[in-house]
Amino acid sequence: MKICTLIPTHNHHAVLADVVASIRARGLCVFIVDDGSNAQTRQVVASLHDPENGVICHHLPQNGGKGVAVMAGMEIAHKAGFSHAIQIDADGQHDLDRIPEMLAAAQSNPDALVTGLPIYDDSIPTGRKIGRWVTHVWVWIETLSFAIRDSMCGFRVYPVKPCLAVWREEGLGKKMDFDTELMVRLFWRGVPVIHIPTRVTYPEGNISNFRMWKDNVLISWMHTRLVFGMIWRLAGFILRGGRFARPPQPTADTAQSEHWAEIDERGIYFGMRFLGLVYRYCGRHFCLAIMLPIIFYFYLTGHNARRASHDFLTRARKAGADIAPTRLNVFRHFVRFGESALDKIAAWSGKLSQKNLALPDDATSLFDYLPRNQAVVLLVSHFGNMELVRAIASRDRDFRVNVLLHQKNAARFGRVLKKFAPESQVDLIEVTDIGPDTAMMLRERVERGEWVVIAADRIAIGARDKTVTVPFLGDDAQFPQGPFILAYLLQCPVFSAAAWRSGNSFRIAWHKLADQMILPRATREQAITDYAGAYAQWLEKIVVNEPLQWFNFYDFWAKKKADNDQ
Repeated sequence: MKICTLIPTHNHHAVLADVVASIRARGLCVFIVDDGSNAQTRQVVASLHDPENGVICHHLPQNGGKGVAVMAGMEIAHKAGFSHAIQIDADGQHDLDRIPEMLAAAQSNPDALVTGLPIYDDSIPTGRKIGRWVTHVWVWIETLSFAIRDSMCGFRVYPVKPCLAVWREEGLGKKMDFDTELMVRLFWRGVPVIHIPTRVTYPEGNISNFRMWKDNVLISWMHTRLVFGMIWRLAGFILRGGRFARPPQPTADTAQSEHWAEIDERGIYFGMRFLGLVYRYCGRHFCLAIMLPIIFYFYLTGHNARRASHDFLTRARKAGADIAPTRLNVFRHFVRFGESALDKIAAWSGKLSQKNLALPDDATSLFDYLPRNQAVVLLVSHFGNMELVRAIASRDRDFRVNVLLHQKNAARFGRVLKKFAPESQVDLIEVTDIGPDTAMMLRERVERGEWVVIAADRIAIGARDKTVTVPFLGDDAQFPQGPFILAYLLQCPVFSAAAWRSGNSFRIAWHKLADQMILPRATREQAITDYAGAYAQWLEKIVVNEPLQWFNFYDFWAKKKADNDQ
């Protein structure tokens, strides 16, 4: 990877020298493209031309627009052997201190477009702020995604070859419509977008090249082109399972099964925040109504999830579940998953409480099931909605709940949780595997009487070789060793637990697996297998009774490859 800096300018010269000096101090080559500027700017640009010291200036005789200037610069950079170009505006509004972070992101993700995510101060004009949000909404429609959070920031690291391919093969807007259109068309081609938060200011006395009437017309025409471009690509988008670009073809090593952690949970952050707002102001039934088309969309585009649901329902039927593996029931399975997401939001928003729990007649509170003053390990699964219990527990008892989550999704979920329940007593701990450091930290928390919650039905991406095989729904399935080893190390009571919606209330099931787990050194793996088998047997009975509450939409029974096949 070879990265340069590209600065297009049209009549911006006041701070250009300072911008160039700051960039050169970081050791980056600078290409300045003068887009038909006035005499004063041409003079400033000419004075900065110093190829021996890494500053190359190119003059366009006529003003063609930002798009023309940027793409001319990319052509020059490409011929000079650069693979990536950092686009920076010439007026000094970008925070150049973010360059190292953007470079690091680009080096870690060379195929991506790395863009600034603007954090504005009070200097931004109100009209610009409104216009940006209008464009954001249109871009979400054009990409059928929330992946692009800001499409107008001119502070970016571009992969040069894909940009030149778009310019040559599809064409682009040449003026204020350039930045957004290039980003959307790159996204359509499968280029991922990475956002880096960055401060953006509008310098006092700044010269704006924005033409109110002409550029708004150009931007409107750009969105029209992009909407029709999205519609033209829609059939392929659906056939490719919700992707505009064809995904990489699986190799022989990866064709059998995709690991659950590699399945992108699309739109989780913005989707849950949006549903939370709708739920708060319009209630559950209205929220479900607007969710149905979204669920149907994921049903249509989620080929692997549909197949996994059908396979699961077939197995559940053979195990005694009163349900047929029909297309309708597969869709109902998707709907139940959507309802579960909504119930999570309701629980953390305080809309659900202990009165929504269907407790036995001899129980007066949630904690009648568990020792009130003693830490426990809860082994849970992706069944029903244990989130409700965690949410209620964190409010009704002055203690902390430690939830171990896979790293990819923990950060996303944590951001949502902080919005809905900033006072929550839940700590989300990101793990890909359970090592000594994690165990020691959790041991300290257990000694303070805290809960530890971990899913015992999914294998962490860093622990695919640390599994045991036990019967589940009529066939052997892999369960992780990690949760049982962790429970042994923590030396406190271990419960399996589940909660699920039943009408307007929630049922809870608890089962004590052990007062303390015992794993003899000589027969450790067999002991783990026995505990996992007991857990799987308990879980199977619940799943058979409520099959549509099972939310593992991947091949749960994928066979572990033999060592000689790896």
